[in-house]
Amino acid sequence: MTKPGNSDPDEAPEPPVEKTPEKPAAKRPAARPAKKPIMPTAREAAAETTGNPPPGVVRWGFYLVVIGVVIGVLGAIYLLVNRDVLVENQLELDGELTRVEAEQIVTNALWTLIIINVIFGAFQALFGWKAREGQRRARMFVTIATVMVVLFHYLLVPTLFGQLAALVTAIGVALYHLPAARTYYPPRQQFR
Repeated sequence: MTKPGNSDPDEAPEPPVEKTPEKPAAKRPAARPAKKPIMPTAREAAAETTGNPPPGVVRWGFYLVVIGVVIGVLGAIYLLVNRDVLVENQLELDGELTRVEAEQIVTNALWTLIIINVIFGAFQALFGWKAREGQRRARMFVTIATVMVVLFHYLLVPTLFGQLAALVTAIGVALYHLPAARTYYPPRQQFR
């Protein structure tokens, strides 16, 4: 071995390498879990609710809507079965009617009441079920149908069974709008 500074031709001195001063390594924080965005998009929010069971208030709201529908339909059937009492009341109110005319009026009115209860009941049950699955639009539709049923039973045809059915259904729909249920529904989607 030769000492530095010898002039051996085989060993040429290496040119000095300029060393750049090393910066101290920046300490990186440990990998943090990804934060959820403050306001997720409608698709992200819908994906989060898919597959989750509905909260208790949503389930009970659906049960009350169905119970209200059943009460309304059974009440209309009960009135149809006891139409003789209604015919007698109609004859007392309007003395100019014959018994046959009064029976026709009462029978037509009761069948109309049954048909309206069945149609609105089917809408309420369908949209109530869809709202139970987490569809925001269905919650709005069941609310609209219930408002129409309440107005019908309290203003147009105020029967005891109808008013009870409307009250139970309105309570059920109100449960869909409680704060505990609002987190279950995805945010409103913007239309383009």
